[in-house]
Formats: sequence, structure tokens, C-alpha cells
Amino acid sequence: MTKKRKVIAVTGARSEYDLLYSVYKNLEEDENFDFSIIITGPHLSHTFGYTAKHIEEDGFKIAGKLYNFIDTGEKIGRITSIGNQVTLLANLLNHENPDIVLVAGDREEAISVTMTCAYLDIVVAHFFGGDIVKDGNIDNSARYASSKFAHIHFPSLPEHRETLMKLGEDDFRIFVMGNPALDRIASTRFLSKSEVLSNLGVKNKKISNYCVLIQHPTAQALKQDEQIRSTLNALLEYEGHSFINFPNSDSGSAEIIKAYQEYSSKYPDKLTVFKNLDRENYLSLLKHSEFLIGNSSSGVIEVATLGLAAINVGERQRGRVHGANVIFTDNNKDQIQKAIYRVLNDEEFRQIVARKENPYGSGNSAEIVVKVLSEIELSQELIYKNITY
Repeated sequence: MTKKRKVIAVTGARSEYDLLYSVYKNLEEDENFDFSIIITGPHLSHTFGYTAKHIEEDGFKIAGKLYNFIDTGEKIGRITSIGNQVTLLANLLNHENPDIVLVAGDREEAISVTMTCAYLDIVVAHFFGGDIVKDGNIDNSARYASSKFAHIHFPSLPEHRETLMKLGEDDFRIFVMGNPALDRIASTRFLSKSEVLSNLGVKNKKISNYCVLIQHPTAQALKQDEQIRSTLNALLEYEGHSFINFPNSDSGSAEIIKAYQEYSSKYPDKLTVFKNLDRENYLSLLKHSEFLIGNSSSGVIEVATLGLAAINVGERQRGRVHGANVIFTDNNKDQIQKAIYRVLNDEEFRQIVARKENPYGSGNSAEIVVKVLSEIELSQELIYKNITY
């Protein structure tokens, strides 16, 4: 009998967990793997909705919970959290001794996991490397550094593969996969509009049309309050309702949350705030909305597949490959209002959005990943890296 490959995924935030859910599910169901998940970071913070509960409800085997996150809202809290995480990860991974570790993206977990595994000679697969975002955010440096520590790469696009090659990564390590988020959209059971509104606790409000706002902090740390108020003030003049999702845990999130609470308290008939939704309710909420606004990667990667327009406000996500459904604006009320008007009234643009053309794939990413993880040779050549030039 062939020995199962022991694979552990590390997840710290709702965003990357949702993106890789289909990969996790396929690994769990494949008899060739012993699969489990380490939960850490803001997943375990009640400030950000304790999203670990969604992983527990999904029924995955939990290899451990690492409480590293320091919720200060300051930059020093983020780097201190990384330091805490490295020590906790090193001890748990040394004990678990997995064959392969999985981690995604460009946040704290990406850099701490890839670095820890590199030093422990544990094969680590990194997802979404090679992406280029010209917004000045520290996440870009974390993404590139993670790629240099990682042994296997699963970029979304051929363009991202070329970036990894320019970083000196071996061609044999790189497997273009599309984006697994689209796998899950294809398999989601969408709720009706009335079901979603009922689940959000607003079934008694007269809401016919609405949008969804997700706006995260930017590299301009001292302007979070000013920037989010530009968006909120524009939305107050939008005729529909606005459902607002909490930001991520980056420095500056406290200012954004404070503004959300202030505006939603003052304008309860226009704005509804929630911390987190499970994937089914989140995608269903988006599906029935008129547009997504803010600066979430969902606007760039996922919602084109739903036939939904996205208004990306500010610098975050600039420079990324995106569909024709995305409109970019500055943090400027007038520009945002013009973008909203275009989304609702420009028939040519609306027809383009309705085509649902998405550069990130068609929904078979998990199959590609599982095949690679089952067949790739876990050799010294894979672990001991050299730059290719």
C-alpha cells in the first residue's frame, strides 16, 4: 500500500481560505493524502469575526490553532505577530513532520510559513506568487520573498509564471493553475435574494437594489479615515442600500471600522455593516447586488465570473490583471459617483460585464493542484534551491 502524503495547509485569514477551499476539499477527499489545516492569525480574532468557525463548520481536520495575532491596529503589531507566528509554526511543523505545507498569497502567513519550512527542509507550496500589484503595499514584498523561500509555485496566470522566472525560479517548480476561487463559484448553491437578506437580518427593510462595500487599509497609513469617508459619502447619494464587510486586519483597519460604525449608526436605512459571512451567503449577496465597491481582490479576481461590475477605489489592486468589469477611481467622491453612474447606466459597459469573461480561468484549478502534489518528486533537488542565473 502506497504511503499517503501528509499535507498541511496554513491559513490566517478569511480571504485566502475562501480562495483555496476547493483545493482543500479535493485533498481531503483524495485517498492519496492525509490532509489537515493549521489555523492562525486574524482567523482566531473575535474583533474580525472569529472566522475559524467557518473552517470548523466545513469539517476539515485541524492540526493546530496558533494564537499569534496582536490586535493593535499599528504597524508594530503586524511585525510582532509574524515573529510570534514563526516560533509557534516551527514547533508545530517540527512535531507534525508533514511532507508538504501549503500557504497562499502575500500576508503574514505567506512569509512566516515559507521561511519556516525552508529552514526545516519541509517542502512548501506557495499559491499566487508572481502577481504584480503597483500599490506600494508591503504585501508585494512579502509575496516576492515568499516565492524565493518556496519550493513549489502555483501562480494564477502565465504572466505570473514569467515574473517567477525573472526572480530566478526553476521552471520545473512552477505550475500555472488559474484561480481556485472560480472552482468554488462553479459549485456554489446560490441563495435567493430574499434568503440572503433574511440571513443578514434585514428582511423587514425595504431593500430592492443594493451594492457591497469591502475596503481595506492602504499603504497610505495616515489617510484611512479620509479615504473611507470619500467612499461612504459617495454611497450616501447612491439610491440603493450598501452592505459593508469589515476590512482586513492591516494597520489602519480601526479607523475604517470606526467610520463604518459612525455612518451605519447615523444612516441605518442606507448602510448595514457585518463582520463576516460564510461563503454561500457572501457569494449570493454579491450575485444579487448591483456592484462591488472598495478595493478587495474579489473585484479583480472573482466577481467577473458572476457578471458583476467592480469599482476599485484608490491604489490597492492597481496594476493587477483584471477583467473588463473593473473600473478604477481615485479616493475622490466625484470620481466614485461617476463610476457608480456608469455601472448603472452605461449600457455598453453593462453588456461587457454580462459576458462574464474572466482572465483567471474556468474552474478546474483544484484538479491541477492535486495532480501536481500527488506526482511531484519530493527530492533534494526540490528542496535545495539555487537561483537560475
